[in-house]
Amino acid sequence: MAKMHRRSVRSVGIVAIAGVMLLSACAKKADSSSGSGGSSGSTGSGGSVTVSSKSISGVGDVLVDTDGMTLYYLKTETPGNIMCTGSCATAWPPLLLPSGETAATAGSGVDASKLGTITRPDGGTQVTFDGKPLYLFASDQSAGQATGQGVAGFFVVSASGSGSSGSGASGSTGGGYHY
Repeated sequence: MAKMHRRSVRSVGIVAIAGVMLLSACAKKADSSSGSGGSSGSTGSGGSVTVSSKSISGVGDVLVDTDGMTLYYLKTETPGNIMCTGSCATAWPPLLLPSGETAATAGSGVDASKLGTITRPDGGTQVTFDGKPLYLFASDQSAGQATGQGVAGFFVVSASGSGSSGSGASGSTGGGYHY
């Protein structure tokens, strides 16, 4: 009986965390614009996208967008196969090129030859790094956060191109969602 109670409490906790994540994804005011096919996602400020490397406490040297927001990849996605669409793309906005742009710019610490793009199922053009489509996490509220590390199969992207699917540590600003 006690085991059933613990499972119920755990299930309620998981549902509550998922609800909070969904609400924060809906409530977050983010810079978004239409990609080449009308999909919404982050395009950074000023209409162009720059991918740079930044050291973030708890996760190391990782990729960030134009605004310094941590970039993630979905471990279950394979090259050429976007799986994060619909409500997933609300919680994990894809890093999109603005209409008329053909490539992202390599910033400090990023190998330009590893940057690329992929066309999303909705027609938007998503930035990739070493073949991995790049995403932001709606719950990261400011530059330097990595609260999405290890959440729902998403991991930060290291500047070397390898993903970081280790301990699921989150940035120093907290969040700490772990499944």
